[in-house]
Amino acid sequence: MKHFWLALVGIFYLGSSQAHPHVWVDSQYQITVDQPQVEYLQATWSFDLFTSTSLIVEYDVDANAQLSGQEKIELIEVLSSFDQYNYFIKMVVDGYPMTPKNVDILDLGIKDQMLWVSLRIQLPKSIDLVRDKLSLAFGDDELYFAMVPLEEGLLRLSGAYAETCTLIDREAEEMAVESWVDLQCSP
Repeated sequence: MKHFWLALVGIFYLGSSQAHPHVWVDSQYQITVDQPQVEYLQATWSFDLFTSTSLIVEYDVDANAQLSGQEKIELIEVLSSFDQYNYFIKMVVDGYPMTPKNVDILDLGIKDQMLWVSLRIQLPKSIDLVRDKLSLAFGDDELYFAMVPLEEGLLRLSGAYAETCTLIDREAEEMAVESWVDLQCSP
């Protein structure tokens, strides 16, 4: 197994005592709301050009600007190391922090020379969006990864029930988080 990504992350963590981002990740949550209760979320990341290029050079062994077969398997295995950081996922339900039950890397690929990753996030319990307020953010508490919401917003809703939901973007108070989005739906 290749250890390039782990070495790259290790270098970042051994850097100066003044924390500043070394990797920028455009990030967004997606929720399909076909009913008020949700059990899963999805998320998409797109790595910055420098990080993407470094990973593509290392893992796109046949240099065809695509990740397939063993290339994809090895990179997914390396990116799975972010499990120890809960994939930088921040969730709060009615004021109480919540940790995902499970996070799986669904897919990854290259688009416009950038590496993207799709995640499936299993919630620890079903959340009723009519009863409960769900707050979402991304943030690296070590501050080596800047998890930046997409320009179109941190959360994208779809599904039959989505029109009954209200999204409120708010600035984060935490240094490691750029912004939060609060979600609640009407009956």
